Amino acid sequence: MGDLTKNFSRREFACHCGCGFDDIDLRLVDILQTLRDYAGVPLHVNSGCRCAEYNKKVGGVDKSWHTKGKAADISASISAKTLF
Repeated sequence: MGDLTKNFSRREFACHCGCGFDDIDLRLVDILQTLRDYAGVPLHVNSGCRCAEYNKKVGGVDKSWHTKGKAADISASISAKTLF
């Protein structure tokens, strides 16, 4: 499964530009794992770490927490059946 937690791998948090920046804060990963366990559904990391150049390219703010490995944009695919 994951190499950071039960369900999350470092590669999921790596910068999308391919530069290799993947220094994600493990406290954040632990929080996301707790959320996933509580929700009972997979969470998809849309964006985790971003190098300064990629952050600028995607319109991120200066000093974004993504550039420090302390932020992640996530999504979950759930159906109404999952909720009820």
